[in-house]
Amino acid sequence: MADSQPRRYDIREFGATGNGETRDTDAIQNALEECAGSGGTVFVPPGEYLTGPLQVGDRTTIRIENGATIRFVEDYTAFPTVESRWEGWDQFGFHPCLHVANASNVEITGRGTIDGSGEHWWQFRGLPEEEYPDDLRERIAEFDERNDLQDDVSSFTLRPPLLQIYESENVSISGVTLKNSPFWNTHVVYSEDVTITDVRIENPADAPNGDGIDIDSSSYVRISDTFINAGDDAICIKSGKDEQGREVARPAHNITVTNCTVKHGHGGVVIGSETAAGVHDVTVSNCTFTDTDRGIRIKSQRGRGGVVEDLHFDTIVMRRIACPFVVNGYYFTPIDSDPEPVDEGTPMVRNVHFHNITARDVESAGFFAGLPERRFEGFTFDNVHIDATRSLEATNLDPAMADGYDQRHRFFCKSVADISFSDVRIQTPDNPAFRFEETDLVSIDGLEIEDWASNTDPAIEVDSVEETRVRDCSAPEQTGTFLEVDGPDTRRVSFAGNHGDLQEYVDIGTECEDLTLE
Repeated sequence: MADSQPRRYDIREFGATGNGETRDTDAIQNALEECAGSGGTVFVPPGEYLTGPLQVGDRTTIRIENGATIRFVEDYTAFPTVESRWEGWDQFGFHPCLHVANASNVEITGRGTIDGSGEHWWQFRGLPEEEYPDDLRERIAEFDERNDLQDDVSSFTLRPPLLQIYESENVSISGVTLKNSPFWNTHVVYSEDVTITDVRIENPADAPNGDGIDIDSSSYVRISDTFINAGDDAICIKSGKDEQGREVARPAHNITVTNCTVKHGHGGVVIGSETAAGVHDVTVSNCTFTDTDRGIRIKSQRGRGGVVEDLHFDTIVMRRIACPFVVNGYYFTPIDSDPEPVDEGTPMVRNVHFHNITARDVESAGFFAGLPERRFEGFTFDNVHIDATRSLEATNLDPAMADGYDQRHRFFCKSVADISFSDVRIQTPDNPAFRFEETDLVSIDGLEIEDWASNTDPAIEVDSVEETRVRDCSAPEQTGTFLEVDGPDTRRVSFAGNHGDLQEYVDIGTECEDLTLE
């Protein structure tokens, strides 16, 4: 009777030493290849295994035991050239450290560590290319010659990600620690049915391009119970850049993130800025973000294209963050710009919902900016508390990286079709707590702005907002301006079901020529 038990491939039996000095590349790769031929488990016992880049094939489980470390060599010559995707473009660059490519039914598990030795690669990031070693400069020149598309940044963004799951399906990552990635830490690209659970991801705060997890043109991805300490965005969802991304046309969709803790990063959960093929059907719940520059962040720009839609963020706590809520259609471009013709490169963000969220000790309450030629639409806030009293000098960060916008404590909103706030409480050290510009509809229901009447400036400013609805809010016991309206496109302000007559606390500007106040 044939043995039905999965086979086990101990890398020691293939010649791995685990002494941290001898390169064990051949031994580990031979074990992986033999396992892929018949299926089973590649067993990594305690020890430090120094290796070059590795390829993982079908039907393979890698079990990295507690006390075992797979550490990748500090030698860029050991990493051959491969074609993959870097920052939204299909390009040639350095081979990923651990590469699950064109594979199915793969599991990487255990309590061991995968270490990318990123310091070796980071040392070159800020140097002019003429100071690179000759052989590295030759590799960069090779990439430049083979790649049609380039940003105005060094080609040395083409460093290897630590773990890349490429054109694969039914892949599971659990238990392991992934640290010190040369580029992004964990990159899921063109893949389906991927689970990342109970994983620890660690990059130093100054690791260049040190993202935690990047979900890139992939679907049915589940991230849960994971700790992330990142040098860049903690969890990022992307779908390609500009014209090439739209031609590839593989959106990121059906993605869940739950029970995750982010200790540090540039953003807690980030969408974009590579949005060309679209992002849709994403839920994020039961997470905490601490000391991230931004919390929940959606970023794009003209030329990117794509539709970002149907996103739900629920039960999230954020603390010590520069700006907890960001939707930015002007990523690294001027916010004060004239409308441009709408074409396939014009992005859209719509149907984004925030529920049961607390943001404490933050600097700017929020930043939402669509485009004048295509207003972003369908934003709702329900049971959200924002304490934006932290000093603006705590980080001195631009809330959204939109050129021409100065940092403020307020919640800023511009070029949006509709946005609503229900049972929202906000505290800022000065007024206005909210400013809305060039927006079709603002709905405010049960809004509480702490101490707004003690400030000389209005609590809320609207400028060229077609309709503003105020419900279930309370008039103060003392004087003050609750709402200041202005702008030639402001048409209607309505009050209903409030506590006290809030119309007494409305200032009307001189540019409101056709305003109905009721």
